[in-house]
Amino acid sequence: MTRAAIDEFDPHTSDEAAFRSRWELVVALEAEDEPEQPTQPFDKHRQSLVDRPSFQRPRHWTAWDGDGAALGHATLELEYVESNRHLAWFWIGVRNDARRQGIGTQLLSRIVEAATLDGRSVLGAGTIEGSGGDRFCETFGFERKATERKSRLAIDDVDRGMLERWVSRASDRAQDYELFGFDDRCPDDLLEPFVELWKVTNTAPRDDLDMEDDLPTPERFREAQDKALAQGDTSWRVIARHRPSGALAGFTELFFAPFSDTVAFQGWTAVHPDHRRLGIGRWLKAAACLRLMDERPAVRHVDTWNAFSNAPMLAINIEMGFQLLRGYNEWQAPTDRLTSAVKERIGG
Repeated sequence: MTRAAIDEFDPHTSDEAAFRSRWELVVALEAEDEPEQPTQPFDKHRQSLVDRPSFQRPRHWTAWDGDGAALGHATLELEYVESNRHLAWFWIGVRNDARRQGIGTQLLSRIVEAATLDGRSVLGAGTIEGSGGDRFCETFGFERKATERKSRLAIDDVDRGMLERWVSRASDRAQDYELFGFDDRCPDDLLEPFVELWKVTNTAPRDDLDMEDDLPTPERFREAQDKALAQGDTSWRVIARHRPSGALAGFTELFFAPFSDTVAFQGWTAVHPDHRRLGIGRWLKAAACLRLMDERPAVRHVDTWNAFSNAPMLAINIEMGFQLLRGYNEWQAPTDRLTSAVKERIGG
């Protein structure tokens, strides 16, 4: 095992040279794992680490070589909200030519120690299916709890007529409903009901993950949204409303990064159980995609992620033309088990 020089990385105090070396490593690893992804520029990367919502206080570590270049990086995501206080997610990446030398193990040791001190009893990690990350998780006794798929829609291949038929069909099946929405910042008078509607995402399959419901508050949603807007991230949301009652029935969302005109990101699409089986999900997604084709002609691809077990949403996506890019495994393990496993590997 190679003993690397590992420092805790503070985005607020790091000098620019160290920050840039770490960013260069992140960019290289992302190009290796997801070559279709647009590259996040340094200034945007730095801002995204420095300007986080107040309830998110992640910790970061970097492994350095003797010349001051980043060999590996790690992040422990810590959120301080009402739910999932037992759980934290982490990310580790090691430069290609520095792998299988114990650097990932040493970074994991820092993560496990910090998570334990913070009172987290379960750690989770995401890996690309079939990658070295899978083998790393298996080595330390993580259990695979869920598998997601990343899918990509090529706009040139979209059947516009089919989407228009989905919209037309909604006038028959969901005639008591209407669509409206907002761009970027949620209007004040809509904030509370929209956040309440957003909680319907907790009905999506979680497979075997040890997770509680995500319960955002209007205040946290607003803070996170304002942070994103300050960094140049923009979004569209389309909402279905039941006209007789005024109840919000479902929504879909598209996100746009300031450093890419050609790729958009499909976020959640969710319909409340009381309003399902009326074609509202297809209606929402069709309306959003048609607007995208008309108003953002530079966008050539839309990327999205879904659990393989989410059959209803996958059926809509596949019908739209989304193609599988790759699978992602989600792993979890108790921190006490990880403490023992890490000690066995590095001693102590």
